[in-house]
Amino acid sequence: MKPLANTIATGAATNVYKATAVYIANDATARTVTIANTGINTGDGQHGSYVGGSVTIRVPVNGTLVIRKRPMDTVQCNAATYATSVAENGA
Repeated sequence: MKPLANTIATGAATNVYKATAVYIANDATARTVTIANTGINTGDGQHGSYVGGSVTIRVPVNGTLVIRKRPMDTVQCNAATYATSVAENGA
């Protein structure tokens, strides 16, 4: 994994420096991370076909994962869950 920016807490919604690949690290409590489409609908599908939609994913105790998202999508969870922009291919 190749980090591209500083790690930030996800207590407030953030686009994680407009990252398209985000490494999520969790603490000792299972948590639900929300990934929200906040981009403006341009009609060309760049930010999806709707505004305000979201999906959630559960991160287990002391779990980590990498999610792929669009640059303007935001990530939000508890402040004890952290996000880091990473290279999509690890190089």
